Amino acid sequence: DDDKLDGIPRRHAIISVLVEDCGSAQVGGAAPAKGIRSILISPLKSRSIHIRGEGLAAWTCARLLVKSGFSVTVERPQRRKMPFILVGGVTQALLCDIAGDPGLFRDFPRIRKRTVVWGPDAEARVLDHSAAIVSEQALLDRLWTGWCGAGERPAEWTILAAAPAPGSENHFGSRKAHVAEVDLKSERAACWIESFDCGWMFLIAREDSTGSLISVGARPRAFLESSRCIADLISGVREAEGEQPAYPRIVTPMWGSGWILCGTAAMALDPLCGDGSGHSIREGILASAVLRAIARGSEPRDVLEHYEFRLRAAFQRHLELCEKYYAAGRSGPWWDSELALLRGGLQWSRTHAAARSEWRYRLEGFDLLPA
Repeated sequence: DDDKLDGIPRRHAIISVLVEDCGSAQVGGAAPAKGIRSILISPLKSRSIHIRGEGLAAWTCARLLVKSGFSVTVERPQRRKMPFILVGGVTQALLCDIAGDPGLFRDFPRIRKRTVVWGPDAEARVLDHSAAIVSEQALLDRLWTGWCGAGERPAEWTILAAAPAPGSENHFGSRKAHVAEVDLKSERAACWIESFDCGWMFLIAREDSTGSLISVGARPRAFLESSRCIADLISGVREAEGEQPAYPRIVTPMWGSGWILCGTAAMALDPLCGDGSGHSIREGILASAVLRAIARGSEPRDVLEHYEFRLRAAFQRHLELCEKYYAAGRSGPWWDSELALLRGGLQWSRTHAAARSEWRYRLEGFDLLPA
């Protein structure tokens, strides 16, 4: 809640709490040795960028680069959207700042409380909470409306903010998530999280009589049979839509000759412990700052390695938070297995971490400057 971080106004400095690290590895394989990759990286002379992606990271990159005078083309491959996401106050302020629209979230409903039932035999705890309930598609439609970027391909650099991406995905878990729409009895504008012997559920109640239910570890109906809290709030459950990974994962390497990864193409977080929307925006800020720094004459390899250091450090902090929550919720073999995989990820992250003293750049506003 501080107004500033490291002397930078917080709405700009949020990216500065992202990360630190270096190296690459793959689960089940040996980690490549540390060191500079032998890749020829040319300076950005034409200020021409192509972006592949349609999410918050891609939009942030496009918005900031066009405002800086770059020629930008965007390829927007379609993907399945989350019915609703929660966007916290800090992330709202940052996104409003970039969009230049202080009323961006004005008409979205709000969450005012959060109920937590976490751990074996835990009692329900009701906590104050402040977030907007946002349809991911509605938010993206609002942001991309009026997009007027233009450029000619082939671009000199490409930002990859959507799969597929170069590199290898390193994942630290096996858990999958299912999302189902539900009908509610009476509760409105609130959320609940509840742990079970083999996973957890998260319910978002909208202001009407509907909600979204995320279940991790099993399908929603299986958990509802033993629920101590969430089942009592629901009058009907629709069929869950497929499944998707819910474990932390990161791609290595994150950059190469003429390309850089961003958003979910670079890393994805466990939905329990991470502000995925906020991370995507901050990655977009940093990726665009890297390309502006290269265009100003900074050594490309130096700023690209700094980018990877910061994202890897953010990922390590995310794993540490996951470990804390999963250790508190543990109640059987499922939790023990996921904790073991998380701790393997932490060992990998710490082995390949770069000390913060090695960072050569700092983010000031939306620009990357020498430290």
